Amino acid sequence: MGQINEKGILAASCWTRESFMDAAPGRWLNPPPEGWQASGISIFAPAMQPGNMVCVRPENETGGILAERLETLPYPPTALIVDDPQWPVDGTTPVYLVEDRNETLMRLGRYARDRMQGNVVGVTGSAGKTTCVAMLTAALAEWGPALGSQQNANLPRGIAWNIASMPWNTPQVVVEMAIGRMDLSARMVRPTVAVVTNIQAVHLRDNQSLHDIARTKAMIFLGMKPGDIAVLNRDMQEWDCIYAAAVKQGLRIVTYGQREGCDCRLLTHDPATNGVTAQIFGQPFSYALQAEGLHMALNSVAALAVVSALGYDPNAALTRLTRFQALPGRGEVNHLTVAAHPITVIDDAYNANPGSMMMAVSQLSDSVLPGRKVLVLGEMAELGDGYDQYYRALVAHIARSKIDTIYLIGQTYQDYAGAISGAQRCILLEGVDTFRTSYLRDIQDGDTVLFKGSHSANIWKLVNWLKLLASR
Repeated sequence: MGQINEKGILAASCWTRESFMDAAPGRWLNPPPEGWQASGISIFAPAMQPGNMVCVRPENETGGILAERLETLPYPPTALIVDDPQWPVDGTTPVYLVEDRNETLMRLGRYARDRMQGNVVGVTGSAGKTTCVAMLTAALAEWGPALGSQQNANLPRGIAWNIASMPWNTPQVVVEMAIGRMDLSARMVRPTVAVVTNIQAVHLRDNQSLHDIARTKAMIFLGMKPGDIAVLNRDMQEWDCIYAAAVKQGLRIVTYGQREGCDCRLLTHDPATNGVTAQIFGQPFSYALQAEGLHMALNSVAALAVVSALGYDPNAALTRLTRFQALPGRGEVNHLTVAAHPITVIDDAYNANPGSMMMAVSQLSDSVLPGRKVLVLGEMAELGDGYDQYYRALVAHIARSKIDTIYLIGQTYQDYAGAISGAQRCILLEGVDTFRTSYLRDIQDGDTVLFKGSHSANIWKLVNWLKLLASR
């Protein structure tokens, strides 16, 4: 990840033969030449960068790139990391044999983190992690090169890959951290600043509660030292649990949100202009975002909270924040022409939970764009035993909204759609394929169509389909 950004170019190579062997015990089957260096490691071909080593995996295993794909990589690997002692050595590419390639990846991540010299910010929460990471990375670039997690790689192996591929002198590093094996991730990342965006009903197994989710998310603090900073959403559910864990670790706590008393408070958000007024440690701010929605305004306040907590001037971050645009799958706005009809597509289809679904409904309801407001929802996954209450609350919220047409896709909605008022047009569909013909019969000039659903509901495929139609 020797990446160019607005504040300069980072050194592309951080691994030498000596540092690599120190981090990852093993032996060379084909040694590298004198002066060999590597910029990082690749475990996912589309994300490969120049100068990367490649972790090679066998068929039917995870954690690397298949051997038969090596010929199609975008760049020649600086070395191959293998755990097969029978690996055929031919050609000039260095080959390094290890006992366990996945453990080697973790070792490289830990080794790189030990040598990082700048700020390391960890971000967790049930929703909005990726957007918060991107927004923070953009804001912190004002104070030197800033790198954030790539490819939504937020579990231990992906985190190790990200960290091991970042130059150790990067002034600002922002790491996305998911709930899975949080204890392992936290002790590897050891953030100097941890951000907790929210606690929502997602990844719930039977008999699990929101409190269980909060306790696991709070493990982000395990790798932190007393005096490090916890930036916490004061409005989130399970606040007491998260707050107590931060206090127990001896962290300096900074709060953000909408309620009175927050250190960094969102005062107003205007959906028509995306205008924001806020107070950051008592200092008034007024600015307009390009990214739409209340959740984006809250993310911007979280970013300013981190900037301020690190001792930087939040005013200097505003230019970068105000030109930040929503990411694909996470609120990206697309102006398309489909079947000769100009429409606006809001792509929020990467994933969903009850909280993010409610935010999406509010965003569309508050839209001031002319034309119909069309909502396309897929099902929510991993809600545990309490799924009924979440669906009832969502449908009630839709019924109170200013949305004209609602497409509900999936069998689960059959039991709840009746609560939507007669003034709104509600269309129940069994699967995503039936939406295609239904919407093309119904499409109108000026439609604003918002797509949202859990990743497993495949609503994202409909966004890709409309983009494809628009490109023809």
